[in-house]
Amino acid sequence: MIRFSVRKFPVSKDLDEAAGIPWGCSVEPLVNFPKECNIGENSSVLARCHNCYSYINCFTTVNKTHWQCLLCQADNENIARYANAAEVPELKHTTLEFNISPEAEDNPICQDPPILPVYIAVVDVTGTPDFIKLVQESLRAVVKNLNPDSLFGLVVFDERIGVYNLYCAKPHIRHVRISNGSCPISLEEMIQHEDAFVHVGKMHREIEAAIDNISIVAAQGSNRCTASTLQSLIKFFSAYKGHTQLRARLLTFVSGPCTFGAESLYYKREGNFKQGIYKSDTTYNEGVHKRLFQPQSYFYKELASQASIAGVSVDLYVVAKDWVDLCSMRAVCEMTGGRLIHYTDPVECPLPHDCGLLVKLYGNGRGMLRVRTASPFKVVKMRGPCTPDPYTDDVLHAAGLDVNQAFAADFQFYRGAANKFDDQNKPAIVQVTFAYTTAQGQRKLRIQTVKIPTVQYIENLFDTADPEVITKLLVYKSLDSCYRWNINEGRVSVLDTYVYLLSHYNETLPYESHDFDIEFTVYPHLQILPALIYGMFVSPFMSCRPDISLDQLVAFQSKCIAANPEHLALLFYPHLMSFENPSSSPGLSLPLSPVTVKSVEETYILLDAYDTILILRPQEKEPTEIIDNMKELSLNANDNNRVANSDMIERYINEARCTRPVHVKVINSSSPVSLCPYLINDSGAVKITQPGSSYDHYYWKGYNAFYKFINSQLHRLYDPEGESDYEYEDKEKESVRDENVTTITNA
Repeated sequence: MIRFSVRKFPVSKDLDEAAGIPWGCSVEPLVNFPKECNIGENSSVLARCHNCYSYINCFTTVNKTHWQCLLCQADNENIARYANAAEVPELKHTTLEFNISPEAEDNPICQDPPILPVYIAVVDVTGTPDFIKLVQESLRAVVKNLNPDSLFGLVVFDERIGVYNLYCAKPHIRHVRISNGSCPISLEEMIQHEDAFVHVGKMHREIEAAIDNISIVAAQGSNRCTASTLQSLIKFFSAYKGHTQLRARLLTFVSGPCTFGAESLYYKREGNFKQGIYKSDTTYNEGVHKRLFQPQSYFYKELASQASIAGVSVDLYVVAKDWVDLCSMRAVCEMTGGRLIHYTDPVECPLPHDCGLLVKLYGNGRGMLRVRTASPFKVVKMRGPCTPDPYTDDVLHAAGLDVNQAFAADFQFYRGAANKFDDQNKPAIVQVTFAYTTAQGQRKLRIQTVKIPTVQYIENLFDTADPEVITKLLVYKSLDSCYRWNINEGRVSVLDTYVYLLSHYNETLPYESHDFDIEFTVYPHLQILPALIYGMFVSPFMSCRPDISLDQLVAFQSKCIAANPEHLALLFYPHLMSFENPSSSPGLSLPLSPVTVKSVEETYILLDAYDTILILRPQEKEPTEIIDNMKELSLNANDNNRVANSDMIERYINEARCTRPVHVKVINSSSPVSLCPYLINDSGAVKITQPGSSYDHYYWKGYNAFYKFINSQLHRLYDPEGESDYEYEDKEKESVRDENVTTITNA
């Protein structure tokens, strides 16, 4: 449930700063718990501290009359439950899950009655016929994979908002036209809440008929009132007064920018973005460049706050080649726990495949996460696909939840505790509590209490550092700089942190040569960190290549925000492994190198890049066609494209699909062109492009420039007045489109 950037905490602030390692944690609240941790009792039986409201745990010392809170040291009166402490589960296990009873009204996180899951498809009908057909296929995949007990509704919009009454045998839709930037009447005046959504299992035929009817009401070329539609729907759910609260997920399909009603977008920023980012100097208008990542207004952010309170999460599935301004719209997804996915081609778009897999991950919602710590350190900021609590730094609210979503927290010593542990042998205590509603409508409370040892030496911190969690924390650090300043400042913030960490790591080594150790040769588990750092620069996360639009960049950033550390590592540095045969166990992980691929030509190779899995078949085997990934893939005995005896490969793919949408392709080793975008140079994590691409040369040179730059910065730290050995061999040949070289030059 919780992973720390260092598994042993620094004993003081001075040691923390001396190491230079980002200090914090990543929390995956919906990770699978062991069966023995699911207690099944009501949370009201748990004892809580009267001072800090933390829960009693297995590290607490309980006597006959009192127990002392480990977080705030307050004494609490004992209760009868703990007369025989050896038989109480919360005093035996570090991780627990309880039911939240309706009687627990005094607890703010327990006040919600049972909640039903509602899925509302919100369809833009102004798109092309290809887009409409794609959405219809996606909705059929959604309905097919939904739980029969779930509720489903359908809304369409152009210049009007149309709500389907799915109880009718024939499709029946009621429209209201947007006027003066908003809906003139509330949606509950058009249709009652009870008529707006139906049970999927009971009204399957009516839902199918309404989906078929979308192509009839399509109005290609009309104005698009996206913002007004979302605003009206969120108000619609906020006004629900039924016997039980609802948690809704708006599956919004959009083919272009909002051009009508509230928050219509009047100017286009894509041209300014591409003109400014690829200049080799800083003479362009910095003010224009700064505004690229800023929303045109805070409408969507305010809308997201309202949605979070109402228990509504918003997914955006954007299929558009042109600019949509996701910089403005991203807040409504990221602050409600929704997904933001961008496609450019409606013809070859895997949207139905993705929707069918993603909807299986949905259902949980209305989550509240809190991370409590003991003195002398505290949580200074929590981040993730959620809405921060306006009053407390260590609390987050998430209207929608995926099983693989992760949140992050930054730790810091605070002055009131003298910036150090009073007892150097005393362990640190962290308690995570997470209240949420399951897909079945049950309210649950998860608690995990962790004891972390403290250390007095830098070597111990590097020995227990987790590179994947460090990367997760750096993602938020870079995004903070991007939002506040520009993308170059986001790169610089990551480079500064990385150089600072390397400098202090080298201080722990015996000084025997003039060269610095940049690849963590002393700590093998950290050798992946340079690859992950560089992957941040060459991936769409901070790499504004000419072939990547601003909307694509924002969509990739949104994906990184919600990804857990393991998936984030796959986004930046894909996993390559080999199989002697498809039914055998995989060998050790392989470097992402063209040399590696050539050296294992006689084996099956599997490359996992988070949302894409490529299987390279040995050349001597019969050719296998590329699997059609636009449809639901099932590797079974009846699949013509099934790899023979693919027990291990099939198991790996099925396990991956339990947590993320995955597209699978099987290719022949005689033409491994599909692997090229993911391979790297042996000397570092630099992605290359397909043969013949104009970007191939400068990508290889880009890593060398990055490597030299890091080395030169380390020399400058120790010899500020000395001359750096870092020079470009031929500046005139440097491509101005190399975003890595441009960043280094500007830095």
